Amino acid sequence: MIERVTEIYVAVFPVMVSEDRMAEVILAGYSKDPNMPNMLQVRATVETQAKAVQEMVKLCDEIVEEQEEIDSYRLLKFDKDGIHILSPDDFRTFEQQHTNVRWGFC
Repeated sequence: MIERVTEIYVAVFPVMVSEDRMAEVILAGYSKDPNMPNMLQVRATVETQAKAVQEMVKLCDEIVEEQEEIDSYRLLKFDKDGIHILSPDDFRTFEQQHTNVRWGFC
């Protein structure tokens, strides 16, 4: 059985192309699989299933945090109705949304 792709979710990152030009790019990479040390996981910033977007947002947040050259990204959805800009916050878990909270006395 073949499942047709009806929507694509993409994260695009701004990068410098030249001194006065920026472009948005799609990133992908590999990481070690903690459950299978001899295997690598492909980690991409393109998904075809809405249920995978939460994990993709987590990956994109890690990229922004770890890569000095990258400080933001846009989350897009492509479907039969066109291109839609999505908010990554809609796909973050409660723990991800509140990782930088600082408590203090008023």
